[in-house]
Amino acid sequence: MSKNQPLWLRTVHKVERTIGGPVESVVRSDAYFDTVATVSKVRRKASNLVEGVSRRGLHLLNLPAGTDVRRVREQLSRLERRLDQLSYDVAELDEDGRPQSKVK
Repeated sequence: MSKNQPLWLRTVHKVERTIGGPVESVVRSDAYFDTVATVSKVRRKASNLVEGVSRRGLHLLNLPAGTDVRRVREQLSRLERRLDQLSYDVAELDEDGRPQSKVK
């Protein structure tokens, strides 16, 4: 460490070296990864539970839940894609109803 560094920077480096080693060894351990996996599962289950309760509550009030809105959006996207395809097909037809030659 250089003596021309500010005192605060030398202090930060010293604290980092003191704390950094033990923290890195914990973060690289199998127990840490097991804990992270367990916490993720519990968090997902809790989220699903809360979502289910809120969905049922909204449905009791005859209101759409987020899953309902998502499903309608997906249906609308499919409908828009189909409409675009049909518009393209109609544009290819001439006045006689015959397909025009495709030139790409």
